Amino acid sequence: MREELGGDGDQMDWVILHLSSMARDMCTEVRIEAFNALAKIQRVSEGVLLQSLSKKIIKTNTGSASSIKGKKLPPKLSFRCAAGIFAQGVQDEFNQVRTVACKTLGALAKLSNQYAQKALDLLMDMMNDDTEAVRRQTLQTLFDMSTYGCLSMQEKHMHMVLIINIMYLVSLAY
Repeated sequence: MREELGGDGDQMDWVILHLSSMARDMCTEVRIEAFNALAKIQRVSEGVLLQSLSKKIIKTNTGSASSIKGKKLPPKLSFRCAAGIFAQGVQDEFNQVRTVACKTLGALAKLSNQYAQKALDLLMDMMNDDTEAVRRQTLQTLFDMSTYGCLSMQEKHMHMVLIINIMYLVSLAY
């Protein structure tokens, strides 16, 4: 397989694309485990990372969404597999999936500053989640991203962070 994909980095992209397709599985437990596995990834191409945030298919360096560094992917495996998995994950009907998708967003943020900035928009939306566990994980994820040094909060997000923190502190008082 190493010759087919061109090396370890390409193999990791291939693994991520497979995990991304599993993140769309009908079974909740499979989606949870797929996001948990994605959180453990240590390297991946930025193109695959960015594609996981965007539902719109992003053109790669080679001009094809079905290749990695010029090598053809198997027919059922392309960058399209990663398209928008986090947008779907944070909107999943089950709060367990939303929680682990949030955690995974933060874990992958340390791999790319551009990814971290785009992930921040999804995380800000999660601050309004109906479930307290998801909101807590979102705050933990933002804290972890700041610890990694990859959180650059934009002014438009500061208002939301302050409101949520105040609400959280008030809830602790009662």
